[in-house]
Amino acid sequence: MIERSLGQEQGQGTVGGGWLGTYAYAVNARRVRFEATFTEPDAEGRFAGTILDDGSMNEADVSGGQGGRGVRFSKTYKKKGLTPVSYEGTLSDDGRTMGGTWRIANSAHGDWDARRLWSAGESSAALSETDDLDRAQKEDHVREVVRLG
Repeated sequence: MIERSLGQEQGQGTVGGGWLGTYAYAVNARRVRFEATFTEPDAEGRFAGTILDDGSMNEADVSGGQGGRGVRFSKTYKKKGLTPVSYEGTLSDDGRTMGGTWRIANSAHGDWDARRLWSAGESSAALSETDDLDRAQKEDHVREVVRLG
């Protein structure tokens, strides 16, 4: 069980909300962009969500946990035949950024970082113009998060 810190409240102190980030393979400096939406962690720190990668891998489901500022989650692609990816990282003190490392089994690995687009409870902010998805895709994405949440 992952315990939440006393100061952790809905929004800025948790991963709950929308994120725009990048990841890179250790052997390749090219960064791949992604958009993530995470539910507000429950009392045990568990959260779920989705990640939409730019490129050919597309959408993945996420399950993870948050304890204090520490974050761990697994990304399982909806596309068949792709190996799940494990992420570990740290949420910044102000809750606006997070980053860390990722690993695919005992093979590929690299680093990742993300900045907050909106906090849990601010789903209308997910419709901001800070990413490339068109409005209809964003609205579908927000509806999915609300359904999961």
